[in-house]
Amino acid sequence: MAGMKRFVTYIYSYEDRKKGSNTGFAKIEIRGIEGRMEIHLRGIYPGRMTCKVYLFAEDAGDMAGILLGEMGIQNGTGDFAVAFKVDNLGGMAVNFFSMEGIVLIGEEQRIFMSRWKEGKPLEVCVERFHAWNVLPSDREEKAKPILADRPQEEQKLGAIPSDIVEKKQQTDVEQTDMVQSPADSEEKELQGRIAEAEEENVAATEIPMRNVFPRYDWREIWENLKANHENFVLCKDREISCIKIELKDIRELPRRYWYLGNNSFLLHGFFNYRYLVVGRIEEGRWFMGVPGIYQNQERVMAIIFGFPEFLPNEVENQFGYWYRVLEE
Repeated sequence: MAGMKRFVTYIYSYEDRKKGSNTGFAKIEIRGIEGRMEIHLRGIYPGRMTCKVYLFAEDAGDMAGILLGEMGIQNGTGDFAVAFKVDNLGGMAVNFFSMEGIVLIGEEQRIFMSRWKEGKPLEVCVERFHAWNVLPSDREEKAKPILADRPQEEQKLGAIPSDIVEKKQQTDVEQTDMVQSPADSEEKELQGRIAEAEEENVAATEIPMRNVFPRYDWREIWENLKANHENFVLCKDREISCIKIELKDIRELPRRYWYLGNNSFLLHGFFNYRYLVVGRIEEGRWFMGVPGIYQNQERVMAIIFGFPEFLPNEVENQFGYWYRVLEE
């Protein structure tokens, strides 16, 4: 399946220009020159309304959008699917990889947005949005948004599938707008997504990082962490020693793991529970853990974002930690 790229990005509501709760997710698949996107929203609005769906890029602090279609919302639920040409979005000579995210604009100026590409902060509101070919009057001299002419190297996705990551080992950045686990997905779809993740190896965090950074002494780092953070024991029968850390404390780990501070699944767990864990499974083996509940939906996202294992028990609705082993 060479040339195929897949990723999932999470969509948030915005009200009064402030980011609100997770409202759903989009699944995007690129296969050669063809692309397909599915959007699933849940619990967003009790009535009925229509949202226009755009791919957008940043343009001098604004969002410049290319319309893909309209999505109907009924009883708080909406589903949308569209196919597109990677090099010809909206019938224009615009490449998908120059886009930064998805924005949905509904009635009464309701906005839902997901951004997968790193860039300057955006003020998310209808006043700061315009169609790709319609520019504000104070910038009429521009022919079109400036991002269309960016070098190809800058037009890569923020959430990078593994086949791209292998070509650029240190570009392992996932955006904070890709955080929440989807709700109400059918079991068949979930199992299919797990198989896709495993088959295509899309976990952006699984990067061969050996020899990229200097050597370090894990035991010394572990002792320093234990001395400065709350200690506890997980799974007493296995005597797994753990410490609780905050997001900022990732900088106390070896530099090769700092990129985890941008991992969407990790951010999701931290902002829900306000802590992360670092632990020692056995002598010479350490792990990073993300608090969560063992559910099929959560398992899908954990696999995709590089935290495939679960402690303490793989029991439905059981609280524990999704984790990945850190290199010894």
